[in-house]
Amino acid sequence: MKSDDGTDRPIFAYTSREGRRRPASRAVGEGGRRPRTTTWARRTGGLIARWTGGLMRSQASRRPRPAWLLAMPLLAVPLLAAAGCAGSAEPSPPPSPRLAALIAPQTDGALAGAIRIGAEAAAKEFGYRLEYVDKTAGRPGAGQVEAAGRALKAGAEALLLDPDSEQQLDEVVRLARAAGAAVITLSDAYPVGGVASAVTIDNREAGRQAGAAMAELLGGYGRVAVLGADSSALGYAERQEGVLEELARHPDITIAKGYSCGMSSDGCAEAARQLMDETDGIVALQEQGVLSSAKESLRRGASSEVKIVGFGSETEQLELLQDGVIDRLVVQSGFNAGYLGMRQADLLLRGEKPEARITLATKAVSPDSMFWMDNQKLLFPFVK
Repeated sequence: MKSDDGTDRPIFAYTSREGRRRPASRAVGEGGRRPRTTTWARRTGGLIARWTGGLMRSQASRRPRPAWLLAMPLLAVPLLAAAGCAGSAEPSPPPSPRLAALIAPQTDGALAGAIRIGAEAAAKEFGYRLEYVDKTAGRPGAGQVEAAGRALKAGAEALLLDPDSEQQLDEVVRLARAAGAAVITLSDAYPVGGVASAVTIDNREAGRQAGAAMAELLGGYGRVAVLGADSSALGYAERQEGVLEELARHPDITIAKGYSCGMSSDGCAEAARQLMDETDGIVALQEQGVLSSAKESLRRGASSEVKIVGFGSETEQLELLQDGVIDRLVVQSGFNAGYLGMRQADLLLRGEKPEARITLATKAVSPDSMFWMDNQKLLFPFVK
């Protein structure tokens, strides 16, 4: 409504408890009524308006932030997630060592034991698992072949063996080739293709050492017989040739006809008895001949003056050498054969080229020199 001077005057809607009239809203709805507004709506609307206005003024007054600063929280999220995953993941187990197998030989004596000790030492040093595989009972002559088959089925990647025969080695190579495994021979080298590396001895040189030892024992004078056992054995011919070559350098030494007693202990014992009566010295090329000659010398006692030179380092031979019954033994290091064989397997499995042939040294030892430290390590590899 208008006042007397023509200006608008507020409309009073009601009288308060204090008797003061309060102005109503200027807005009037249809029919002359004002829209009803609750106290909550008025308060809420005011708060929202003040907050919105303050926020807009605050944003307007701030300086713009660099983009990289705004992106940092987003970059931190994947980094924290990755760190959490890495911390919660368990470490993966170390890979299993690769497997190599040492196939047992026909004669499980001191030399075979020394080979095994050497191979196990190398396997431990180079980080391999070495299984010693005994020959199984099967068809005659197939022991090493069956053992090799079991090793390959177990996952062996390299086979080490001192072959019992050329035929068995050929079959082992065939099995290994089919399985993608390598073959390393120890102590002997047969002319079989497919062998990755061969650790062997120079049998001719070993024969020369035996001949030189006999010549020294006889003082360059006397009658000498060469006694063999299995003339078909690998290295037999080369060993005999070496003995004869060295003895031929001494004009006062007479070389008796060669004898071969086969693999029979009775046959070798009979040959030894005959030679003891006819010669001053016996060079026995193989273990059976050495033992038969030594036993015949023991049987004769102090009356026997025949000198005995042999090959091998089996326990019984070493005992007879220590007692002075055998005068000289030409020996090789079985420990070195096993160690170097495993070393070649390691080179091969790491993708390097192994040596095709490794020749071990041999040495003639006497009852006195067998106790020298170097020879102790040669004969007894477990001695520190």
